[in-house]
Amino acid sequence: MEILIARAPWYVAGPVIGILVTLLLWVANKPFGALGGYIEIAEWVRIRRRPGWRTYFTLGIVAGGLLSAILGAGWRPTVGYGSFDQLFGTSLVVKGVILVAAGAFMGAGGRLAGGCTSGHGVCGMSFGSPASLVSTATFMATAIGAAHVIAWLFGRSV
Repeated sequence: MEILIARAPWYVAGPVIGILVTLLLWVANKPFGALGGYIEIAEWVRIRRRPGWRTYFTLGIVAGGLLSAILGAGWRPTVGYGSFDQLFGTSLVVKGVILVAAGAFMGAGGRLAGGCTSGHGVCGMSFGSPASLVSTATFMATAIGAAHVIAWLFGRSV
């Protein structure tokens, strides 16, 4: 299981993602993004709608990540969250509130933008979508700005 010890290098992961995007568009005429799977799972649970391929794809991402963590070297469950704990403390309640709020903002932003960062950044940009160009530029600029503001607030460099 040595393949699970380290991340795939960019020169392997990038082309694989590109091939998957192209194959999914060619075979099913569907974009490759994560938000659609999340929406399908929510509808499947809430209104008992029949699960589509995106539901299984998203569940497979979670299962694959879990399997990789379990089979990889040195994994152990923990409630520690690295630098997040250094900034906000180790209280599970505080971490839970912040993470749930952040997830809600990300989900609302993804819905408002008509797709998530991976959908716009990988698929939309490769399709030449003007909306994806604007969305990707916006979230990249916001992320860079937020990193600098957080670093300034906490006296660290980016």
